[in-house]
Amino acid sequence: MLLKRDGTQEVLVDTEVGAITDPFISFDGKWVYYSYFPDVRPEKKNNKLYGLPMKGADIYKINLANRKITRLTHQEFTPNTGNGSWDETNPVDPYPKFNALGYGILNLGPAPIPGNKIIFSSSRNGLKPAKDFTSVNMQLFVMDDDGRNVSLITPMVLGSALHPTPLKDGRVLFSSYESQGLRDRRLWGIWSIYPDGRHWDPEISAFGHASVFHFMTQTSNGNLVFEDYYNKNNFGFGTLYTAPLKSYGGSIKFNSPIKSKNPKIAQLFQGQTIGIKMSFTPKGLYSLTPKSTSADTAATGDYGKFIHPSAAPNNRLLTSWSDGPVNSLNRPSPFPAVDSGIYIMDASQPINDVHTQLTKVINDNNFNEVWPRAVVPYKDVHGVPEPTKLPWLPESGDSNLPHGTPFGLIGSSSFLNRDTSPGYGNERTNQYAPFEPFNSTINGDSSNWSLQGSEPGPYSDDDIWAVRIVAIEPTSHIPYGPIGSNKNSSFFFNHANERMRILGEIPLRKLGEDGKILLDSTGHIDTSFLAKIPADVPFTFQTLDRNGSILNIAQTWHQIRPGEIRTDCGGCHAHSKAPIPFEKTAAASENYKVWDLTSSTPLLTSLNNDKNNLSEGVKIIGSGAVDIEFYKDIRPLLRTKCISCHTGKSAPASLSLSDLSVDKRSNLPNDYSRLCDDPNAKWGISPLIKVAGVHKWRQTNASRYIRKFQSRRSLLIWKLLGRRLDGWNNDDHPTESTPGDVKTLPKDTVPNEADIDFLGTIMPPDNSDISPLSENEKLTFIRWIDLGCPVDTSKGTKREGYGWFLDETKPTLNIAAPNAKNLKQPLTEIVIGIADYYSGIDIESLSITASFQIDNHAPDTQLSPFFTSKNKGIYTYKLKTPIYELSGGEISVEIGDRQGNINKMVRSFKIN
Repeated sequence: MLLKRDGTQEVLVDTEVGAITDPFISFDGKWVYYSYFPDVRPEKKNNKLYGLPMKGADIYKINLANRKITRLTHQEFTPNTGNGSWDETNPVDPYPKFNALGYGILNLGPAPIPGNKIIFSSSRNGLKPAKDFTSVNMQLFVMDDDGRNVSLITPMVLGSALHPTPLKDGRVLFSSYESQGLRDRRLWGIWSIYPDGRHWDPEISAFGHASVFHFMTQTSNGNLVFEDYYNKNNFGFGTLYTAPLKSYGGSIKFNSPIKSKNPKIAQLFQGQTIGIKMSFTPKGLYSLTPKSTSADTAATGDYGKFIHPSAAPNNRLLTSWSDGPVNSLNRPSPFPAVDSGIYIMDASQPINDVHTQLTKVINDNNFNEVWPRAVVPYKDVHGVPEPTKLPWLPESGDSNLPHGTPFGLIGSSSFLNRDTSPGYGNERTNQYAPFEPFNSTINGDSSNWSLQGSEPGPYSDDDIWAVRIVAIEPTSHIPYGPIGSNKNSSFFFNHANERMRILGEIPLRKLGEDGKILLDSTGHIDTSFLAKIPADVPFTFQTLDRNGSILNIAQTWHQIRPGEIRTDCGGCHAHSKAPIPFEKTAAASENYKVWDLTSSTPLLTSLNNDKNNLSEGVKIIGSGAVDIEFYKDIRPLLRTKCISCHTGKSAPASLSLSDLSVDKRSNLPNDYSRLCDDPNAKWGISPLIKVAGVHKWRQTNASRYIRKFQSRRSLLIWKLLGRRLDGWNNDDHPTESTPGDVKTLPKDTVPNEADIDFLGTIMPPDNSDISPLSENEKLTFIRWIDLGCPVDTSKGTKREGYGWFLDETKPTLNIAAPNAKNLKQPLTEIVIGIADYYSGIDIESLSITASFQIDNHAPDTQLSPFFTSKNKGIYTYKLKTPIYELSGGEISVEIGDRQGNINKMVRSFKIN
């Protein structure tokens, strides 16, 4: 709808059975970009799959002068072709030969960015989030404003990314589904990123219960305004916050990780103004609408709730607002129904009185008016014609990253300069806060692991020894077809529902030429590192102790784009601390040898490591990531080292590992489940607590023996290493004297305070006939737990080969030259970068063609045989006759890996 200055309205785009969403005004104010769902009738949705529309959604633009409509996307479908058989022209219903999604592709959130480009969010890769509180994986793409030159810029997004919004400094804001690892499945934060996918950075992370931060804008004064709302029941309505935006790599952006040390954010709750707190609150944040609430409750009185903030000239803000209750539950009633209208407000001061401080633009009781946008040029709001144009991927290289490289460099200045606070705890019920209680009946006793932090017990700087870089694979959504399953698209199991593979384990302490430990510029032990890794592969960090066990995990997906060097984090989770400059560390020195994780995989070799020299205590294995999986690595050790004793009803500790059968409901083998998937305490010694009359292993307990991603706090590892490892002593927590008998707890203690003690001796016992586990075998168990206890549930089924070991990451592909839509210089060479981190490149699949003549090669000739490679992963063709003028041409590149995944890229350009 277009609301004109005289108050009249005009329907710009109408649909009787569809829907329009995500409007955005072009920088010159002459176009509107939007997403169009052609049919959202109930019978045209897949109600077995979240109600997703069969016809999907596509991106269009309309010219406001002549009302001409241009379609920019066309249901492009680009699945991972190595995981089955797909018809890329039909994601919905190409039965029965092909796999299928059963719904259309969603192309959403178009927004202009400098260089006549559009950034948008799309599900075209056919991926599924690891958590199930959002239905599809939306990733960010950039294309030219005519729909050409489409590039995926966020391969790291394995949850979802929505609502890209350009910033004045050239970066882009977007909503990020922050569900990696063990984090709560309802969390959305707001990040910024360069339009080419480099330099992603959190602007406000979700560190509150069921926090959802969506729908953001930048006002005339440069501040960020965004909405906070509860994930369900509120129709997307909530309250508005504002905060100053810091430049990328600028000063400290966030307050303390300790929740109580953060400022209060005003909200109205049940008639009372309260102040909520959140860890790492952005500095300067305050509520623009303190009389509204983000909670899962009805709006109080007539203060209502807000949605869809959008900047207008003179630091004003357009928004949609509805009076109460704006909640679908009986709190006390869901009526009257939502009746939103469009209002304008001053973005520089809080709205304490909606009657005097909100100016109504339109509110027709017959409609809900949403998604307001000021139809003005960008300059009228921000004082410049368009945001700063940032460069697109590095064009010049060095010895580590030559021009065209498919790799990048990742590093950090310190693992000691850290904000690795475990989170906040409920001190009334959890005396061991901020760590999570061992096993408690009380929900929300700690935010450790689920919201903030990821520490398996207390540790000091002296414990920090190495970093493990872990690649994380996406998961394709395969509900239908030959290997499809409505219930489960991932034919594997681990505690994060994510395939995790080790790229390398790098010791952090270093010796100087004098044989002494190197110190950093702060006088502490230098724990800097620098490593070359594959670009466009999602990964995360795990900080390790001397046994190779996790001390903390960055429960966030990371990425490096081709040619990117990322060394600016300045510490481990150091959001509220000043960073240590990387250039002042050992890893930045000329004589530092960069760890090349694209050619080999370094692994720690010994437990209780006291070797300070980087060259010791590490073995280098061949290229390719390292997998640890139950059937391949763990069960063989259980059979040779454990089952002779742990069998039958008389097994020690009632832990029988001789049942190798597979449960038909879970598809998990029973020996596996006894170890690490027994939340209802079906086997062995019972936990002390009960919930609804049922014994339960809760918090991060997978069973009595394993804590999720916490080998350091898992009884199994204590028994294998012969000592307690989690930083506590047996006397620090009360424990029952008879395992499993709550009546034998010490006097005046309760089950919620108890933990498990380390008792007995190492396993296998020293006096047994079974040979001890080697250090490598012990490290195998440690790594397996710290990767979430992976098991390939496809084994022995018709889906075998499509489980844990399936390669779901497309090859890295970088067309480094030509690199722009409009070349101002002659075309003298074509440079392509290709790599694959796991199954490896199938070089025979490389296809390179051009739509125009190059030297004596006619258009559409296969050019790949004429490319040469002097550097790993870089293929170059130098033109004998440079091309000085070209009205329009395309270079098409296609490369596959040995799994069969294919990556394609088309570069359209002209030379003038």
